[in-house]
Amino acid sequence: MYPRTVVVKDHLEVELWPMLSDDAPALLEFYRALPANDLLYLREDVTTPAAMDRWVEGLESDKAWHLLAAYQGHIIADGELDYPSYGWSRHVGELRLVVDRAFRGSGLSLIMGRELLAQAADEGLHKVMVQMTTEQHMAIQLCKKLGFQHEAVLSEHVQDQYGTLHDVVIMAYFTRQLRR
Repeated sequence: MYPRTVVVKDHLEVELWPMLSDDAPALLEFYRALPANDLLYLREDVTTPAAMDRWVEGLESDKAWHLLAAYQGHIIADGELDYPSYGWSRHVGELRLVVDRAFRGSGLSLIMGRELLAQAADEGLHKVMVQMTTEQHMAIQLCKKLGFQHEAVLSEHVQDQYGTLHDVVIMAYFTRQLRR
């Protein structure tokens, strides 16, 4: 199934594949090239080698799965599915998706979101969560298109790099939706 090529808006061919540890330097380059505002709401500073080391460790310990997208040899998107292997929420995964601004609105986010949800079902997850600030309107709309449902809003739950507090919306997708 991977690697494979998908066609997005304007007939652009984009390659998708699961991240390997060798992809970490190119992924770090992708994150370092993003505008500061795109990094504002991410949980951690992903522009450091330490962040990539943690992601590679997650891949190697089967606690995470990344789907990468490239155009003309450069990574343009990273989709991540985290899943715990123990505890009372071991059936719940968390999805995150970051797409280069040039490819937003191209259909790539929807394609990658569907791929990540299919991977969640293949991994036996029952539920997939997303968390984002209430200001991230486009991301919320994407999640609704994918079939996520609103679960909660947590007031002043995150603090960005500038110290500003933001409300977080939590949405959920139940993988049984894929089996219908």
